[in-house]
Amino acid sequence: MKYKLWVLVVLAGMMWACSDKGSSDAKGDHTGAPDDGRASDGDAASTDSAASDGDNNGHDATDAPKAGDTDSEGAGPADDSDTGAVPGGEEDTALYLDEDSDGWIALFDCDDHNPDVHPGADEIPGNGIDDNCNGLIDEDPIVTPTVPQYAELWYSSDNFLVYIQLSTEDGTVLDVQKSEFVGETLPRGQNGITMRPDGSLLLMRLEKDTMISSFYYIAEPPRDGSDIAPKPLGIMKDGLKLEALYTDCEGRLYGMDTGVDDGSAEGNQLIRFTGDVLEGDFDYVVVSDLSNATVADIDDMGPGIDADGNVTDNPGLAIDTGNIYAFDYQQGTGTLVGKGGSWGLHVLGAPLFDDAKTRAYVLDSNAKLYELIYDRDPQLGTLSFSLSEVLMTGPTPTTYPGSSAGWSGLSGPLTDCQSGFVLN
Repeated sequence: MKYKLWVLVVLAGMMWACSDKGSSDAKGDHTGAPDDGRASDGDAASTDSAASDGDNNGHDATDAPKAGDTDSEGAGPADDSDTGAVPGGEEDTALYLDEDSDGWIALFDCDDHNPDVHPGADEIPGNGIDDNCNGLIDEDPIVTPTVPQYAELWYSSDNFLVYIQLSTEDGTVLDVQKSEFVGETLPRGQNGITMRPDGSLLLMRLEKDTMISSFYYIAEPPRDGSDIAPKPLGIMKDGLKLEALYTDCEGRLYGMDTGVDDGSAEGNQLIRFTGDVLEGDFDYVVVSDLSNATVADIDDMGPGIDADGNVTDNPGLAIDTGNIYAFDYQQGTGTLVGKGGSWGLHVLGAPLFDDAKTRAYVLDSNAKLYELIYDRDPQLGTLSFSLSEVLMTGPTPTTYPGSSAGWSGLSGPLTDCQSGFVLN
């Protein structure tokens, strides 16, 4: 409170000094108007003004600043050295204070009187508090892997599951095993697949003839080629036609709805499951409308790789019939960064490899696997991708002869990373 009063006294003193008769402002234009950093002063506006963020809201919503942030993308510091970004008035000024000294200004801190509550804090289940300021109270804590993680990839096609063992030294293929499904014949169609934090696999088959999305669960995926009986979970509600499944850094499950058909972007949307899918509850919320997205029709979602080689879940990578995009799944915007594969894509984190290098892989319609070799532009900090030689070729369909051998998404473990999804 003392800090508030001090700020008000300083601001009042500045207004009195600048309105004194016969005085000139700091720039010598003799208008008697204070220099508030706006272009209307007749000189260049402060580069730290609200206008510099491009949307005139005084901050960059993708990079919520902490108290004391003085760069041009910040929402305003807690000090008085950047007045171009701080609106006038006691209430507005209070938004830029950090009363609980937790490093977050009140504008972004949902409780500026509790230092344990701020964006990025650990959510404590059962305390009735939105600890991390994401708009949810007592949501499930971040889910971290509960089993050892391996350098491996998985996909499903026809009536089988394919396991690909990778070398921890250089990411090449060491072994490929095909497990036949028994007790349940999966329908002919495109397969979505994702690995859960406990190492289990969730499959979704979009039946080609009916466009029905059926779900299956494999609690303990075999790595030795032995037969497996997938557990049927049910059919996607509301007639949604899903092409891809995805698990983010915090263990949340997403689905890519292909909309009207699987050949256009019309009606495409990203959904997040809110029900317990493993119990047949397919309740969901829509995360984003992708009917006008940069990518025409997303076939598989994959984690992303940032400019430093770290894994991100959003922005991630998206593949659309061989076109690979760096893609923001909530905004529907992206950039073409490479070509290769067909419908399957996944990224494996650096901790899985001896050389501590993050690696990306794509699967084409003939079940040929490639590594996506990436190069970093040192000036722009962006990545571009090119294909390696063929690392392996998967088995040929026998239950549905003539079907594409690689009619599937690609999945594997997702190493620890910071989620980029913002919950609505």
